Amino acid sequence: MIRNRSGERGRIPVLVVGTGATCDLFLRSLRAPAAQFKAIGIIDDARGTTELYFGDVRIVGSVRNPAALIAKLERLAERPEMLLLTEPVTHFDSDGIRRLLGWADGNGVRVSALPDIGTPRAAVDPRHVPVITIDPETILDRPQMRVQKSLLFQQFRDRRVLVTGGGGSIGSELARQLAALRPQELVLIESCELNAYNIDMALGQYFPDVPRKIYVSCIRNRERIDRIFTEHRPEFVFNAAALKHVPLVEMNPCDGVLTNIIGVRNVADAARRVGVLAMVQISTDKAVNTTNVMGATKRVAEFYCQAQDRATRATEEQTRFFVVRFGNVLGSSGSLIPLFQRQIAQGGPLTVTDPKMERYFMSIREAVELTLLSAAAGLAENSELGQIFVLDMGKPVRIMDLAERMIRMAGKVPGKDIEIKVVGIRPGEKLFEELFDANETVHPEVFPGVRGASPVGVPIAALRAVMHRLEAAAAAGDDRAVRHLLRSAVPGYEDPTHEPALVAPAPSHPLIRFPERSPIAVGAAV
Repeated sequence: MIRNRSGERGRIPVLVVGTGATCDLFLRSLRAPAAQFKAIGIIDDARGTTELYFGDVRIVGSVRNPAALIAKLERLAERPEMLLLTEPVTHFDSDGIRRLLGWADGNGVRVSALPDIGTPRAAVDPRHVPVITIDPETILDRPQMRVQKSLLFQQFRDRRVLVTGGGGSIGSELARQLAALRPQELVLIESCELNAYNIDMALGQYFPDVPRKIYVSCIRNRERIDRIFTEHRPEFVFNAAALKHVPLVEMNPCDGVLTNIIGVRNVADAARRVGVLAMVQISTDKAVNTTNVMGATKRVAEFYCQAQDRATRATEEQTRFFVVRFGNVLGSSGSLIPLFQRQIAQGGPLTVTDPKMERYFMSIREAVELTLLSAAAGLAENSELGQIFVLDMGKPVRIMDLAERMIRMAGKVPGKDIEIKVVGIRPGEKLFEELFDANETVHPEVFPGVRGASPVGVPIAALRAVMHRLEAAAAAGDDRAVRHLLRSAVPGYEDPTHEPALVAPAPSHPLIRFPERSPIAVGAAV
């Protein structure tokens, strides 16, 4: 039996998950007369603590023994109305927390992250937990990977580092993590003035001693990129600049080519010219067996950096070119999680394109840490030339499940408090994304948390020829020619317009030989 304490009548009965400092502070807050909750039990993440007390509240079980825990929850003298998580979901055993949340869903027990501990009862309805901002990292149902920082310090400390797209979601996180490694100089190139301002302010506040230079410029401008590289002569370059929104790039294929292909060429060529130690190209799972312009442009960029890396051996130069490929990052600008957060705050509905749609997800922090690891370890261990580093993102997540989970994390009931509306797949989208192409040789783990892919590759001379034609078509605003040239350059990519070619195919090259493969199933993609 759970002990009843005086003064708790009318409060919301809750189970508190976790026994850290946040739990302790929350339990202390319950002593206030205006507290709106009462803790009827604690669920620990450790074994061997069941029936012990944390403060004056009994530990009823552990997520590491979910079967026994759920049996115990079924016998509680008082039914909880809510599970309050005192830590992100990723803090807990993944299987146990998944089963606990499933039990809560099946029993009508709401789930929420811990609200502000000092909220007075008079300020809110005591039967209603306010909607809170959801930390995107709590959405993952797997432990996040951590990187040992010693190798990163060895490679990046006192180095000159340049990041393109330095004010975007990935670029700004790269900038912050690199600044923490104390480089000699940090140079950022960002085309959006507001993004450049925001990251400049953040770096000035948190890393005032790290020398930095911010350029409001675009990687499409070859001459400007060359001047910046000549002035700063970076030792490491991270190219995070890209147009990444699938439907928008589908509507603007010329701009997709100019940024995602020609811009990458400009950065890579400048990197080789000034003798950069390593350039890292940020890629995407949408480049694999692609059905859209954005993915096709990123695939050509992969080809180019891979060819540049292999050319390093022939030219006996030192510059390495690494490609790091991963799926969706939680909380990035223009992505799914911020959209769901806004829709929850507005009372719904949440819009899902298709009930079967799945995506790979990773937090921005872990994606960037593993990207830095790939660059540092790839250089230190002299990794295979032309190999693509693919971040281990766990299992794909069904978007419908993600929407329901976020609603529950906000203390609401899916379909009752907040509706979920199916709106249909958008142009260029697939039901399922893939991390590896059918023609790539997969290496299970080249570094902790990082797998490898060895593509067939394309000779750099042939790539330069087709990229020249793409640049001319894109500069002329010829959308149809761009689509057909991409189809000729990217194996497996089909032009969704199915229009007859308006240009001759790109010149063939005797060394370009892509193995045959079966047609790609794209589900209900439009």
